[in-house]
Amino acid sequence: MAKTKKNIRAKAKGAVGMAKQKAQDVQAQLNKSERQEKLLHKTLTPKKTTTKKEKSALKHKKLLQRFADSRKERKKDQSSQKGEKKNVIGDLKPLRDALPSLSDLYKLVKSKSKDAPEQQSLTEPEEQLSVKQKIKKKRTDMVNRVKSYEKLLKDKDFKQNPRNVIASLVRNKYQTMEQAE
Repeated sequence: MAKTKKNIRAKAKGAVGMAKQKAQDVQAQLNKSERQEKLLHKTLTPKKTTTKKEKSALKHKKLLQRFADSRKERKKDQSSQKGEKKNVIGDLKPLRDALPSLSDLYKLVKSKSKDAPEQQSLTEPEEQLSVKQKIKKKRTDMVNRVKSYEKLLKDKDFKQNPRNVIASLVRNKYQTMEQAE
């Protein structure tokens, strides 16, 4: 009996060992087939062979594209900054108060139409000016305008509160026009 138990135990151990071996073989085959599928997948895609010339051309295209993108970004930023500069912040009441009313403008236009013959007599000598004199006069007017703009931009009050300065300039201009009439 002891001999038969030993034989049964030996056969059982052998069967367990064989089962383990078969399980390992099956696992190895699965791993091998997975590896082959991966390798197959890699080898199925055609390998691109690019020359040095093609690579440099591709790099060049990418660089040009980056420049174009940065240029677009810069233009977009500039346009948004221009839009921000054009936007009016706050209320326009000080400027509205500085401007004359419609009735004042209507009176001003009527008075100018009455003074038209006087203005024609004043403008006739200008028409008699030579071309060089006209150019010289335009140039001096332009220089005077530029100087006045530069002076205005350098003004500390204008930098602190430009609306009030512009409003006062408009008021002064209309006051001098009314006094001249």
